Amino acid sequence: MSHPLYVAIIWHMHQPWYRHLETGEFSLPWVRLHAAKDYLHMAELVREYPEVHVTFNLVPSLVEQLLMYAAGEAEDRCQTLSRQEHWTPDEQRFLLSFFFHINWHRVIQRYPPYWRLLNLRQAAPDMPAYFSEQYYRDLAAWFNLAWIDPNWLERDVELSALVAKGSGYSTQDVARILAKQQEIIARVLPAYQELAARGQVEISVSPYYHPILPLLIDTSTARRASPGLPLPAPAFAHPEDAVEQIRRAVEYHQRLFGTPPQGMWPSEGAVCPEMVPMLAQQGFRWFASDEAILARSLGTSIERDEHGNVTRPQVLYQPYYADRSAGAPAVIFRDRELSDRIGFVYQHMKAEDAVNDLMLRLYLIRDKVLHLDQPFLVSIILDGENAWEEYEHNGDPFLRRLYERLSREREYICPVTVSEYLARFGARQALPRLATGSWIGGNLETWIGEPAQNTAWVYLKRARDDLIAWQRAHPEAPPALLERAWQAVYVAEGSDWFWWYYSRNNPAGENLFDRTFREHLRTLYRMLELPVPAWLDVAITVEPARLQRVRLPQGIVRPALTADPQAGDGWRDAGYLDLSPAGGSMQRGSAALKGLYMGGDGGELFLRLEGVDELAGREVSIYLTRLEADAAGIPQAPPRHMPPAADWLSAHWEVRLQRDRAELFRPDEQGAGWVPAGTVPRAAFGRSIWELALPYAGLGCRPGDMLEVRVVVYQGQVPAETGAVRFPLPAPAVPHPTDAL
Repeated sequence: MSHPLYVAIIWHMHQPWYRHLETGEFSLPWVRLHAAKDYLHMAELVREYPEVHVTFNLVPSLVEQLLMYAAGEAEDRCQTLSRQEHWTPDEQRFLLSFFFHINWHRVIQRYPPYWRLLNLRQAAPDMPAYFSEQYYRDLAAWFNLAWIDPNWLERDVELSALVAKGSGYSTQDVARILAKQQEIIARVLPAYQELAARGQVEISVSPYYHPILPLLIDTSTARRASPGLPLPAPAFAHPEDAVEQIRRAVEYHQRLFGTPPQGMWPSEGAVCPEMVPMLAQQGFRWFASDEAILARSLGTSIERDEHGNVTRPQVLYQPYYADRSAGAPAVIFRDRELSDRIGFVYQHMKAEDAVNDLMLRLYLIRDKVLHLDQPFLVSIILDGENAWEEYEHNGDPFLRRLYERLSREREYICPVTVSEYLARFGARQALPRLATGSWIGGNLETWIGEPAQNTAWVYLKRARDDLIAWQRAHPEAPPALLERAWQAVYVAEGSDWFWWYYSRNNPAGENLFDRTFREHLRTLYRMLELPVPAWLDVAITVEPARLQRVRLPQGIVRPALTADPQAGDGWRDAGYLDLSPAGGSMQRGSAALKGLYMGGDGGELFLRLEGVDELAGREVSIYLTRLEADAAGIPQAPPRHMPPAADWLSAHWEVRLQRDRAELFRPDEQGAGWVPAGTVPRAAFGRSIWELALPYAGLGCRPGDMLEVRVVVYQGQVPAETGAVRFPLPAPAVPHPTDAL
């Protein structure tokens, strides 16, 4: 008998511990805001489609904070400022900076009064006194309204009236908006409990405060995937903390849901073989990680065709026992392509087209495994909260169409919880040894290895060692005091602090996560009535050089075009655009592009595009736009498949990079598309490198002209990755003859 293709969708819900352990104040508002906009919304949507079974991974530290907000026991700085009638200049600066933190195009522009507030801010961003107190009150109202599920804004009479009011809000109006948020938050946990009780949803967990388990066990495990990675000394090696973070998660889950959890998404999908017996001891039946970990565990690769479809689906689409020991839990591995398409690609597409693309890919997998007559499981695992503000109407159209299709076609594509699948079919084989790494690049570099990250690990170890020494010197210490002190350590072990010390994620301006991390450690010392070390009063800063994602050309370059894996001396003074994933609380599990070198010698433009792995199977284009005033009359066309919302310039040239050549295209006569213009004659190609030489004259450019270079990687007809840089074309050091293309 043939089986449907089983699909396990796991939505991961997480926020770090923002609550000050002494004052009770919340440093950042993201638990409250995501609860009002996303957490209840996700549960309510699933409830409408009872045939769709999914897994929600709820991190205990998030749930505990949610319950505080629901009970009215939580207050964050943004709430406090929203309630005020008057603001100091520093508070006004904070409001102008923070209260537009939501997608400008998808959300703020949807509400013209909020959009007007943003445009006014943009006109005078550094002049808080320029704006009236009514402006700030309206801003507080709109910030909190925008962070409410738009379905609630439309169906709730009070909220829809407040949206319609538009401006002139009173302090009572703002208080009512905040009260509505609390009403929504109070419904979140009961909604998940109801879904779990009726078997439609499985609730899995992460370690309590979301630490990276391999790094708690021993920070030296990071070198298994990254040999030579600089690490903090001495090492942080406390497997007992990993055990305690797991134990607390199990205990809290059982208290809330009445049964122990069956599954775990280890924080960031970070795993190592030492954690397997820890999970088995706590009764876990399964955990999950990324396909990169499966590939390294098996000593193979997860190969894909030019469209991103797995060529050997039977390898990826099944659970494995984590090792060969008796009682080892099963482990499933996320399909990186499908997960990242939901997280980063489908937001640029119409909901119907996006769902059609996803379902087509699932049917292609089913067709490939149907003849094997075995039950296969596709695991789609991603952040369940941060992607939706990038989607139309908070992701509602996309998710509804997806759940409708899955409900209607479950005979062929069957959505299940992980435990449902394992209860029926189990795992068929064991891994020889579980590799160490995470869902980002298959390594642990996002949380350790750079100076700022390593400094944070050193501070954490010092504070923990001081607690151990104090505890030994005070054997009669009250248990309640010890519990609070250890909580400070466990909170500081959370992954988010180290995430935001990574140079590719470090936020502009003050790193509020750094301040919160150090405050958790300061709190520990105050609890123990010990002097707070001076080193905790100094911000942990990220090296500025690591933050510089763009370097403009430093001089003339005239490289030999060899496509060597390492850029040679000829590229030394070239500019550089870092194209690797960066920024914010979401990342891709993988990306195609690494960086772009650019420069010139006065006669030719030289480009070197580097990929993370083989680029030959990717559809990649480079668009060139001359930004001079006299270029207005030159034919231009928009980049291919440009999403309607994209603020991209039309370009004068397109270079399409093929496996062994670069094809040049120019705009057609209508400026609506592209027509061939020949092959780039001087180019070199490697496995993950393209190098090109383009004569200035052939591009219609002169030395000193400002040029925009935009690189786009397409997945199907969707621009999945893009990056752009503008720079003046270098002038020649000596006269240099040029030839037209």
